[in-house]
Amino acid sequence: MTLNTIILAAGMGKRLKTNTCKVIVPLIHKPLIIHLLDNLGETLSPENTVVIIGHQGDEVKAVVEQHVNGVQFAWQHEQKGTGHAVIQAKPYITQFDNPTLILAGDVPLVNEAMILPFLDYHKTHKADITVLTTTLPDPTGYGRIVRDKSQNNVERIVEHKDASEAEKLINEINSGIYLVNSSLLFELLDDIQPNNAQNEYYLTDIITLGIQRKLNIQAYLFEEADLLRGVNSREDLAILASYIYRQSVKKHLENGVTILSPDTTFIEPDVVIEKDVILEPMVTLRGKTVLAEGTHVASFAYVKDYTSKPNEVIKAYTELQG
Repeated sequence: MTLNTIILAAGMGKRLKTNTCKVIVPLIHKPLIIHLLDNLGETLSPENTVVIIGHQGDEVKAVVEQHVNGVQFAWQHEQKGTGHAVIQAKPYITQFDNPTLILAGDVPLVNEAMILPFLDYHKTHKADITVLTTTLPDPTGYGRIVRDKSQNNVERIVEHKDASEAEKLINEINSGIYLVNSSLLFELLDDIQPNNAQNEYYLTDIITLGIQRKLNIQAYLFEEADLLRGVNSREDLAILASYIYRQSVKKHLENGVTILSPDTTFIEPDVVIEKDVILEPMVTLRGKTVLAEGTHVASFAYVKDYTSKPNEVIKAYTELQG
């Protein structure tokens, strides 16, 4: 099934305290939105993908176009909320028989392995709208999933700033990722109103409107909350970078690489390492580096876009760039 995709990328990211649009802020030397596009893989059909741009839109457009061809761009010239942003995509959506995936451009770890079962759940349950949720020990700042107490169905999503004290105690949160039947999406968006503390058009209001219309609203609970973390602060960037490095080290350990100090070894996701490679402490491997079988990398080496020969020794404090 072809999937329509709308990626929200118009925000400024004030809490990051940067002059750069949030979605092109680098995470381990790669813009956030490019991490997302890479991770979505074949789930993403560029010709059916619309990126909503606004703040520094030309720069965002240039970054995306350098990475993938065929993506369409819709401008949100005024920042009137997530619902208003999605409405800008309407002229570019042509496949109304397909569901539309909506997500933000600042969730770099969202991936194909997550979206495919989400899509399957949406289809299996014959849902009109499915929201992807997770649980957090501290849900501060996130929209809460309010469920019907009798049948546990989704009743509404309430933003943190608009939540009551009782609603703030709910730890099931809205990831901001939705699947919506495209024929319904823009009908619902036309009816939302800015009746909230921010005077914005909230995308989450389509849930309330859908319930009023007795639509089939589903919530898909995803347990790996770390993969749904968005970037709202420099601390978020650091946490995500640490997660990516840990996962990369773990993968290479499982594939037969000796890493003497996992906590001080930094391996970017695109690096390829063959078995029986030895990495001493304080090694950094970047870009398209390929380490052939038996390579030994000594401490404090910095290697970027370099391909080694089998059994090569890279000396301590060496800087190699291909």
